Amino acid sequence: MSTINPTWGYKPDGAAQIFDLAPGERLPDGWHDSPACITDPALATADALSAALQGRAYVPAVADAVSGFRLEGEPAAVDPDALASALAEIDRLKGVIEAGMAENATLVADIDAAEKTLEGASAAMSDLQSALAKAHEDGRVTVAERNAAKEAVEALAAELAQVKADLDAATAPKPVSAAKGK
Repeated sequence: MSTINPTWGYKPDGAAQIFDLAPGERLPDGWHDSPACITDPALATADALSAALQGRAYVPAVADAVSGFRLEGEPAAVDPDALASALAEIDRLKGVIEAGMAENATLVADIDAAEKTLEGASAAMSDLQSALAKAHEDGRVTVAERNAAKEAVEALAAELAQVKADLDAATAPKPVSAAKGK
């Protein structure tokens, strides 16, 4: 009969998890069997480890830490529930910021690719204009053909200039707005 042993595992960043291990089975790579591996001693407390296991932000006992700074019978200046909510909101906002940064990196890559495409199209158009002028000089193109081609190239140049202007407008820095609630 196989026995499963619930075993705590710890990471240096304060993460903690219970693993169901068979006899002789080791913790996964990166996990340690002792909280001594945790680099921040404040995260190695039972409260901090329980919070990590439950997936919630660890709120140190702030009321205990500031109790020496308040008068007897006076209520604590920090509401532990409000502090826990604020820390959870900070964690949520960090996630939003990280997602926004990843999206920005993708947009920057897309913009760089579009700019390279525009540069290539502009160079190709210049080459086309040069080839058209040379063909006209060599007499391989009639005046009517040359004028029609020249009009098409000019229309393409105008469209390319508009696309470039639109790209510049889209990538221009935006003014910073005031923070919400201020």
